[in-house]
Amino acid sequence: MRVGLSGVPNIQYVTLNASNVASSDGGSGGAASARIGFLHGDVNQNRVVSLADLGLVNAVLAQTVTAANFLRDVNASGTLSLADKGLTNAVLATALPPP
Repeated sequence: MRVGLSGVPNIQYVTLNASNVASSDGGSGGAASARIGFLHGDVNQNRVVSLADLGLVNAVLAQTVTAANFLRDVNASGTLSLADKGLTNAVLATALPPP
């Protein structure tokens, strides 16, 4: 399922509720929910922006965005650039609270 979200602030959990969910075997009518944490710069998804995240962004600078490295495109510009590194550096030591 793809859901477009906009306007979600940084350091925020959002619960997405879905109805009429179809299963892969053709069943339908179910419901589902998913809690999603948003933290700019947390490219390794451990709920803390650290030097490890900065290193991961730095390692892919000037590469093409792929399915393997898209999380490192912090500003979602479609390119892996110094802007992504700068944004990650600006939010070092921020963290999501425990879920």
